[in-house]
Order: sequence, then C-alpha cells, then structure tokens
Amino acid sequence: MKKLKFVLAVLLVAVMVLSLAACTGNKDNTAQTTTAAPEATTEAVPESQQVKVAAIKGPTGMGMVKLFEDNHYKFTLTGDPTEIVSLITTGAVDIAACPLNLAANLYKKTGGKIQMLGINTLGVLYVVTNGVTVNSLKDLSGKTVYLTGQGATPEFIVNDLLKKNGLENDVKLEYLSEHSELVAKMASGGVQIAILPEPYVSVAGSKLKDMTVALNLTDEWSKVNPDASLAMGCVIARSEFVEKNPDAVEKFIADNKASVEYVNVNPVEAAAKIVSNGILDEGAFSVSEDLSGNKLEKAKQEKAVQVITRCNIVFIDGEQMIATANANYQVYFDADKTSIGGEMPADTLYYAAK
Repeated sequence: MKKLKFVLAVLLVAVMVLSLAACTGNKDNTAQTTTAAPEATTEAVPESQQVKVAAIKGPTGMGMVKLFEDNHYKFTLTGDPTEIVSLITTGAVDIAACPLNLAANLYKKTGGKIQMLGINTLGVLYVVTNGVTVNSLKDLSGKTVYLTGQGATPEFIVNDLLKKNGLENDVKLEYLSEHSELVAKMASGGVQIAILPEPYVSVAGSKLKDMTVALNLTDEWSKVNPDASLAMGCVIARSEFVEKNPDAVEKFIADNKASVEYVNVNPVEAAAKIVSNGILDEGAFSVSEDLSGNKLEKAKQEKAVQVITRCNIVFIDGEQMIATANANYQVYFDADKTSIGGEMPADTLYYAAK
C-alpha cells in the first residue's frame, strides 16, 4: 500500500513539474530576440562521452530546450515522472528533472545516492475562473474550487495557503483525477473556479474565451512564506556520476542556466523549439480567436510569452537552492511526512560546487 501511495503521489504531481524566478516575457516585444542562444556542440560526440539526461514534458523540460540541440547531451523525454525513478536508480541516465518531492523520496530510497543540482521550476499553479470574479484568496470563502493532485504537491500547497489565510474551513475543495477532465468541465459550464497548472491554464484559455487567470498561487505563497519561493521542480544527478565527472556537472549547470535565460528572453523563438522537440504540445500555444494573417501571428506570439512566463522556468543553485528547497520540504513534511520520504532530507542531498 505504501508503494502504491508513493507511485500515485508521483503521478499526481507530474504536470506540476515541476519548480523558478518568473519568466520575463513582454507583450510589446514578442517578436524581438534580445539574447543570443547559447552555443551548442553540433559535431559528433562519442556516445561514451555524452551526458545522459532525462527530461519531463512540460515546464521542467522547457528550460532545457537548447541542450536538446547540443551533442554533449543525450536526452530521454518522458511524460511520466515515475519513469525518472527507474532511469536514475538503474544508471540509465546521469541527470534528470523531477518533481521536488520526488527528489527527497529518491534520496531516502537510495540511501543518499542522488544529489540535487538546482531548482528549475517555481510554482505553476493558478486560480482560473469562468464567469465569476475572484480578486483574492478571501474571495474563495464559501465557494467550491475544483482541482487535481489530491494527496500530492497541489493539495499540500493549497491547504497551506488556505490555512495561513484563515480559510481552511471556508472553502470546499473538489478533486478530479485528470487536468483534461477539469478543463472539459470548465468548458461545459460545470466549473466556475478551478486551480490548474501550466500548461493546462493555457490549454483552457484557448478553449474558453471568457476564462480569467485570477490568482498566481506562487505570489500568494510568497505572501505567507516570505523566506523562500514556491518550488515545484528540480534537477538531480546520481552521486556517483557527480563524484567521477565534476567538470561535466559544472558544464551542465552552466549550459542549463544559459538555456533558461534563452527561453525566458526569447519566448517566441523558444516556443517553436519546445514544440518541435516534443516537450510541449502545440495546443498549449493555440489561440481561441478566429484570426488570420498578422493578427493571428501576433496572437500566437503573445500566447507564447504568456505560456513561458507562467511556467516560471529558472535555474537556482547553491545556498538559495538549499534554502528554497528546505522551506518547501517543511510544508510537505508538516502536511504528510511520507510525501518526502518520512523525514527532512539531510544537507548531503544538495550539490555544492567543488
């Protein structure tokens, strides 16, 4: 039963992944490229010298998109975070993106044989409405809110926010099993208030002309947890690989940081690469209006900026990574200690540059 609970929890956090300073796209310059893409090695690199990396479709993989074009890296892309467990523990990959709580669980499960290199996704949860007005969490009092992720990260985050805002007994939470089911219920008029992660916020926006993104739960988290940002995704590596390949680890961190900067500063160009590499379906970047020509192109550019901005893609390492992760783990521990392996992780979870 414990093993089943672990697997279900990981499945439920899959699309949340994920984890980082909000992206800074601007609607007024969506067609401009202001930062050059990081240089990638395109010549052949022997497979034995390639760093094997696993990425998850969605926000946690989006920040790595430029690394997909670099032959120093060999990628495995998955839509199922539970696959990360076997890939990293069997040594099939050296480095992997994963949900934040999964990193703590793997650290405990492997006896400390993984290390966290950085946080790569901050909060991606949003309150969205269809036909009602919500300006603050207080406006949810007496309302029914639909969401997914029961027993996993979304539930812990939402319950923490409601409790610290004095609303824990005033808001009715109804959990559904699938994000697509929730989007469909909103489209049919059966749901007026929902909590969704990106990229499903953008998917819903393409289907619902009157949908409003009412609240960013990352901002709400910061109001009641001022010491650290809400984080949902991170990058881990096998400790053995880290010990034997310190230069490769440092290069990966530098390359990942450069890729994240490229995505955030060049959202339109990055969106095309994200779709072409299968990291996110084109549907997340679609627009609901019946447009054509220049108006359609502009609408798509603006949508690309919105999607990438709301995915909160970053790469946070060092002391800030440790402080942010520990603050989030404390919330998980207080809610359900089994969600992070039964105890707060030791400092040896975190990678320190040599």
